Amino acid sequence: MQEEMHEAVRNTASVTPQSTGDEHGDLRRQVSEDLIKKVNEFNDPKKGIKAMAMLMGIHEKTLKRLISCENRPGYQTVFKIYRVLYHSSTDSQLLKLVPDSVRDFLTKASPRLAIDTVHYSMDIENELQRDPVFCEVYVLCAAGGTTKEYISFHYGRYGERLLEKMVEQEVLAIINKGTYILGTNQASMTVETIQKVGSHLTNRFYKIENSDELGENYIYLHSQGLSKEAYTNWIKIDEEAYEKKLKILSKQENLGPIKAFTFNVTDTLRESKNETKH
Repeated sequence: MQEEMHEAVRNTASVTPQSTGDEHGDLRRQVSEDLIKKVNEFNDPKKGIKAMAMLMGIHEKTLKRLISCENRPGYQTVFKIYRVLYHSSTDSQLLKLVPDSVRDFLTKASPRLAIDTVHYSMDIENELQRDPVFCEVYVLCAAGGTTKEYISFHYGRYGERLLEKMVEQEVLAIINKGTYILGTNQASMTVETIQKVGSHLTNRFYKIENSDELGENYIYLHSQGLSKEAYTNWIKIDEEAYEKKLKILSKQENLGPIKAFTFNVTDTLRESKNETKH
């Protein structure tokens, strides 16, 4: 169950301008057609785009670019669009409903979704964002599992009741010796959740006192004026570092008792103008 959690927090949700002949041309045309079809259901197209932007959590300008095939959407953006179009909060079920080109793209971009025994739900997503204890228990179970004794000691009776609830909802499963791990119902881990969970884990578990010792943890901050090419390279380096971390996890001998987390953000120093509903 560890691998699914690590795969779930991959952030490839940005949109990137592409030529009309790129390899995702079929996807871009399909997304455009489906958005246009939805917009045409409104008497006023402008109000339709505004309403869709609010529901999908996507900026109006981005939707307009997707409709005109100017941008190629990342897989998180595609999920946002089709969750609304198909009124679905379960991503594994959504894959059975979307057009073939969309399904192929989502499956390749997020291989974890191909696991039939795991269901990805926005309901769990909401709990991760809303309840910090739920969030911590979920991450602990993803990082090799935890026990009732540990949860009782750190979270008291509330933690015990939460464990019972999460097992009933099949968010958690119990294996040998009473260890709790992730169950069949898991979070989709949208970028909004990644940001909130990552920030919470950093505030909660980053230990400043250990920073003076080499090999205990790692933190850095740097700001700089960059060219477009340099900024793109920064992001590429982050993606490559994440891939290398995942590769380490692919070897069984690298898995052990140290429960760790990694969280990274690179962005521009421009304020967000996104007032959409998430």
